[in-house]
Amino acid sequence: MLLEFVFEYSSSSLVYEKVLLRVLSNSKLEGKLVKVDKKVKLFVESENSTELEEFANNLSLELPHSIFLDNTQVNVVDAMPDEEFVLPSADKAFLSFCPSCLKKVLDESNENFYNPFCECEVCGYDANIKPQNHQADFQKIAKSIADGNNVKVNTFYGEYYLGKLSSKCNDISFDVLSYDLASVGKYTSATENEIIALGAIEKPLIKLKTNLKFKVDFEGVDNELLRFKLADDLILHFISLELQKNGINLVFITQQKIEFQDELLLVEPKTNLVPIECVVGEKNIIILSGNKGLPKFPLSSEKVVPFLGAFNSVIREHKLFEQTVVGLNLSKDYHNNILAYSKKFGIIEYLSFKFEFSSISQIFEAIDASDEKASKLLKSYKAKYPEHCEKISKITFDGKDLNVYKLWGIIAIILDLSDSEDLYTSGNILENNAKLYLGEKGPRIDYKLQTIKSKVFLDPLMVIRTAMTFRLADIDPLSLCYGVIESFVEFIATQLDEIKHSMNTDVVVATGSLLGNNHLFSKLDKEVSINHKLYFNKQLPVDGDNILYGGNELVAN
Repeated sequence: MLLEFVFEYSSSSLVYEKVLLRVLSNSKLEGKLVKVDKKVKLFVESENSTELEEFANNLSLELPHSIFLDNTQVNVVDAMPDEEFVLPSADKAFLSFCPSCLKKVLDESNENFYNPFCECEVCGYDANIKPQNHQADFQKIAKSIADGNNVKVNTFYGEYYLGKLSSKCNDISFDVLSYDLASVGKYTSATENEIIALGAIEKPLIKLKTNLKFKVDFEGVDNELLRFKLADDLILHFISLELQKNGINLVFITQQKIEFQDELLLVEPKTNLVPIECVVGEKNIIILSGNKGLPKFPLSSEKVVPFLGAFNSVIREHKLFEQTVVGLNLSKDYHNNILAYSKKFGIIEYLSFKFEFSSISQIFEAIDASDEKASKLLKSYKAKYPEHCEKISKITFDGKDLNVYKLWGIIAIILDLSDSEDLYTSGNILENNAKLYLGEKGPRIDYKLQTIKSKVFLDPLMVIRTAMTFRLADIDPLSLCYGVIESFVEFIATQLDEIKHSMNTDVVVATGSLLGNNHLFSKLDKEVSINHKLYFNKQLPVDGDNILYGGNELVAN
């Protein structure tokens, strides 16, 4: 019998290829590995069905889950292929430990017991160091943390500081390192898909809503959003393991230099890598930031327009050159728009989200001049919040090329949700409020189009006016913030449907850091996917400041 194991795996890290070849070499069976585009296929042959079953069981134990794995299947086929994949010599992807290494280092009978330098062709560090038991070192540092000390720890990819979660954390920028997935589930509102992603071999950071204030000594934090992760190298894993024995399942982890009372410096980091942060939807996972475990692509030598570079990179990664593509750019930092591309007409801007205002006072004047209904709304708003309106009317800002995120910042200021005069900071407050909302629906905010000199733009005043109306009605602020974002995604979905009808588009490409909002991404991933084939960068961060492919020109090669 000849079995074909098929893995739809969109990573260039070669981890799956290495594990499959290792399991095959450790068996007595004949087999071949083949790669076809994003599919990795392992063919295994035996006349004994028991041997094939045993091989499949071993494979399931050795093969780690990956955020880049889209689908798997097993088929009975007729013939072994002629071609065969040859593993290239390449730098290791610097992922976390594989299941085989974890089994070794936790086996007291193995020479690598509690050895963080366990060598491995898949995930190891080629340390060439004689195996040594370092359990005493990890017990000592874990006891120090349990006693309330902050500690400095060198990992294989950077220098970190760890300590117990407490009110002292309010003064630093930190993430939460969890011993296991059960602890994440206990202290957060993580979805099943987020839990699965956290356990993948890439060990990504995922921002989650927590209830830590009531569960641990973590004063001053109520309904906070924090990034969680599991240990992504053996040093952190051993520390987490020993902390768990001390009754501690969560600690803070940061690269911000802080005072520390103890240290563990078993290694000198050879490189400084940033762990990837992911956002998880129902169907897709995107990388928001970071580079640990990602392949190294050559940088383009040409100067690029950020949002075009991101758009181009997705088309190149998914080989969409022959398609008619709609590009949705939702960056926090750059210009937002909807693009269209085909080989026939090139790249055109279909819809722009930019607008220009220089002050809150100017926005109020524009609302007042819009129509009678808008004028009455503004008068009512100023009558209900006179001191606030007078205060914010003095706020000025650089009003050129404002984008959707800055629009949300303006809304947060006008609705008195933010004390900051900075639009980016205020946009972040509205965004976080929306993330904290646990309801299923928010109030419907009007996103409308306007035509200026034959070009189509988003009408920002209508968005602001609708939000003010609901504020006058004393709608719950979290619900209102959620409605601002939810209604925007619904607006986007409607626009994409109309573009598909008028231009006969094939696919939608979405880029930009605004996709990092979990509610926005999840709703976009769910609703747009109903009528459109939706693509994101799989192996690159989603925003324009991380462009590795360049330019305004799309070249198929």
